[in-house]
Amino acid sequence: MPESDGAGVAGGLREALDRAGYTTAGLSERLGPHAFLHLAAREIAPLVRATRGGDHLDVLVRLFVAGVPVGRGAAEAALAPAGIDALAGAGIVGLDGGDMVGLVGLRPLDGPAPWVVAHDLGRPAGGVRPDHVLGVSPSTMALAGATIRRPIGAALDLGTGGGAQALFAATHADRVVATDLNPRAAALCRLTMALNGAAGVEVREGDMLAPVAGETFDLVVSNPPFVISPSRRYLFRDAPAALDEVCRDLVRAVPDHLAPGGHCQFLGSWAHVAGEDWRDRLAGWCAGTGCDALVLQREVLDPAAHAAGWLRQTDPPDAWQPQYDEWMDHYERHGVEAVALGLISLRRRPGGPEGGDGWFRAEEAPQDFAMPCGDHLGAAFELADFVADHPGDRLLGVVLAVAPDVVLDERARPGDGGGWAPGDRRLRQTAGLCREGEVDEPLAALVAACDGTRPLAAVLAEAAPDVPAGVALPVVARLVEQGFLLPSPA
Repeated sequence: MPESDGAGVAGGLREALDRAGYTTAGLSERLGPHAFLHLAAREIAPLVRATRGGDHLDVLVRLFVAGVPVGRGAAEAALAPAGIDALAGAGIVGLDGGDMVGLVGLRPLDGPAPWVVAHDLGRPAGGVRPDHVLGVSPSTMALAGATIRRPIGAALDLGTGGGAQALFAATHADRVVATDLNPRAAALCRLTMALNGAAGVEVREGDMLAPVAGETFDLVVSNPPFVISPSRRYLFRDAPAALDEVCRDLVRAVPDHLAPGGHCQFLGSWAHVAGEDWRDRLAGWCAGTGCDALVLQREVLDPAAHAAGWLRQTDPPDAWQPQYDEWMDHYERHGVEAVALGLISLRRRPGGPEGGDGWFRAEEAPQDFAMPCGDHLGAAFELADFVADHPGDRLLGVVLAVAPDVVLDERARPGDGGGWAPGDRRLRQTAGLCREGEVDEPLAALVAACDGTRPLAAVLAEAAPDVPAGVALPVVARLVEQGFLLPSPA
């Protein structure tokens, strides 16, 4: 297991990595475009073949990506100036007969700087250990891309794992605290910070928010163990509570740790329970918290697919049966018809719970986002504020403009008498959350007429004179909330 911080050897190890070109681009060029897909599937043979040349980069990839032994002499040369004995003492490499093996994984990560994240190697021959620390995954990058990035005083990375979110937070926060219940994760996070010179990140051990009792933050990000199952085998995966209660409990507890106007964003999972609308379920979580909430449901899976997808990551298929039956019995017992995955974003209102309930928005968002989209998510809260401050006819005096990322797609179909007849019209965002929706010709004309020069009353009089304001205003308000139309400084 790595030493508590790895600082004693991190400088030399990072020098060796940089000298060898151990970057995302360097690994992609050496291993091919599908390298990390092979790695996720534990298909080591392609990686071993691609690194048969034996130069320093090949040796480092075999140690810290493929997880296969290399000769001691080759390892010592590739890892200089970091000494083999010091690295072994820190738990970063070990001896396997006369060969050296990597005891941790090191994943290059493209950020504002060329980072390296420490984690556990993929599925070893002996199976995944209960305190396994995941590397950089698609969910890692999804959360990083969706996080609101603004200069702030303090940020918290809750359940940090290898520390990727803490690295991103350190680029725009004066102070970052990273916490994890798993002592091994905390140790690997300290190694990550040492490798990247992120001395301002404080790493603490403890369960959920216990390590930051009494503290508040401008941003809390988390990728908690949200998997809905009866299992308690893995710290990184299995929620220590029934069904989706770990996510519910986070929603209920985190507002006490948010500064006024502060945001919490986390990936979570929730159950679709028979006889209950999932929106009502999550609205109940947020009620009374003093936070505004935006929930984006990204994926909904049949329970069987959900169970298989997670078991596939830790066990060979021929060992699934007892666990698979246990998972499926669990879903049937609790009336779970589907399992959803999505992003929950909260913003603490200035008055907190005493200031009354905030607003709650939940939408299905299966479309691809244009990453990063954190600025668009931050704007969603501000646009909701704007609409709330302009109820009813007050919106008529506002000057609106079409957002610069919005396009109108039109499709035509063959007409009955030849030629082309108008078909579907869809407003579509080409950036951020990439929302889209069907519009008719009058609404498309109304949106186009919002050119940032005239108040909405004048636009309606010209582009939709036959539509009553009471009908048009709710539609326009929705277009503003979703970012198709924006308030203009004019």
